[in-house]
Amino acid sequence: MSFSQGWDTGFRVVLIYVGIVFVWLGLVEPYFASQSLSVIVMNIVAVAVSAAFVVRARRRFTDERLAAEAEVAALMQEDA
Repeated sequence: MSFSQGWDTGFRVVLIYVGIVFVWLGLVEPYFASQSLSVIVMNIVAVAVSAAFVVRARRRFTDERLAAEAEVAALMQEDA
């Protein structure tokens, strides 16, 4: 993953985390009896979703790089 891809992924992770917090506080928290338990579960969910996004983004970037390298290799063989 290049620096720009990492930067973009990190920024999106922050946006995902903040979005989950707002949705959680507005829609899910009223169903919890304890506010502290709600915050703990909210953080666990937000970290899990953010980590899943990072893993998926890394796999996508790796697949794109492999496809580009295969394309370059095919073009190099055409020239030879």
